[in-house]
Amino acid sequence: MKQTNTKMHSNRVLTTCICTAFSVVAMAGCKNEAEEPAPEVTTGAEAALPEPESVEVEEVRCALQTVYFAFDSAELDSAALASIQDAVECFRGQGFEGGLLLTGACDPRGTEEYNIALGERRASAVRDYMRGLGLNSSRVSITSVGEEMATGTDEASWARDRNVAASAE
Repeated sequence: MKQTNTKMHSNRVLTTCICTAFSVVAMAGCKNEAEEPAPEVTTGAEAALPEPESVEVEEVRCALQTVYFAFDSAELDSAALASIQDAVECFRGQGFEGGLLLTGACDPRGTEEYNIALGERRASAVRDYMRGLGLNSSRVSITSVGEEMATGTDEASWARDRNVAASAE
């Protein structure tokens, strides 16, 4: 029986040692996980700068909106003056290098000769105002189509026919 007691005692001691070892290891593992590492001291030079975001710059295209006129007139109204001024400011801001063609048009009333001349006067009025605002008028040419492009059949649609339209040259 003494031999059995010694074996049992040895087993208990061995079991106690193993349990104690596991407990110590488990506690040490838990303790390390709970601790936060000390922050590193840096000068800021070590940190990589973030890559700059690529920003697409939308190109602003300048354009003169169609300018409309009253019946049998080449006078610019306030809406026309504002539209031309906006276009000239944009052209100047963009370093206007191209050419511009101003095409005067009329409604179908009147003779062909009269309407060609009126369309030219309208285009000249727009070009002259642009020149007065400081746009290099040597890059602006004019033409007239008279009534040839007119599509109107009543006063409302004829009002759309009486215009100066701009296009790039």
